[in-house]
Amino acid sequence: MLAFLFALASPLHAQQTAPRENPYDLIAKIFQPLWGVLLAESNGENRAASIVLEMSEVSGRLPDEMKGATLQAAVQFPDKVKLVAPVLGETFTVCRNGDEVWATPGGKVEYLVSQFKVAPRKTTKLKTPIFLPITPQQAIFLPALFSVSRADVAEVEELNGESCRIITAGLMPELAKATKAEDFQTRVWIAPGYKIRRVDVKRRDFSTVVDVREMAFSPTLPASTWEPAAGDADVFRTTPDMLEGLLYIVMNSLKTGAQDTPWISAK
Repeated sequence: MLAFLFALASPLHAQQTAPRENPYDLIAKIFQPLWGVLLAESNGENRAASIVLEMSEVSGRLPDEMKGATLQAAVQFPDKVKLVAPVLGETFTVCRNGDEVWATPGGKVEYLVSQFKVAPRKTTKLKTPIFLPITPQQAIFLPALFSVSRADVAEVEELNGESCRIITAGLMPELAKATKAEDFQTRVWIAPGYKIRRVDVKRRDFSTVVDVREMAFSPTLPASTWEPAAGDADVFRTTPDMLEGLLYIVMNSLKTGAQDTPWISAK
């Protein structure tokens, strides 16, 4: 879960056809531009991505308040990441800028840290924007972790005026058993240019549909991206050891109000 979103509404999209190649090759091409942003240097010039996601549908143990939540993310290799999301009735921001992590509004961030009892994750120094449990070498084999359904049938559907190939997949049986995720299933809508437009995830106790509203890659993003807004004094500052915890509590508090008890998902 990763440069999702870009260049919608081009008049050429309707004239283009959905990609039809082998689904495992298609998965590899979807992820390929992300590796230069999330994992390591690549041959391409793009080292940054900006993304906008909307949680269009939620059900099961995911709270109804999450429906309609819009998340904005920015990532730049090797040490910058930012998430902006609606929490406690206002806009929350969590950002890593090198060896510093900051979040706003500081007072409410501290409240959530105490409610979720978040502690620093002591790990080796992060050499990528966020912690991912794979290496650049392992990323090459990522498509093999999925079990693709209907591999010989190209399911195609129109979505917002674009012809999208739909891939339905679960996890490889051995991995699904090891992670107790035998019930995991996802459907991904892929537009021309190998752009993800929608991801539908289902498990026994929840489901969610995430629409990719925007996704763009670039060599870098402006330096101001990684700094608090000018004049913002209510800033919580910490170290990268807290990054994973801060992202966790924000994702588990989407669209909740100040009067709500923070919702904690099962781990």
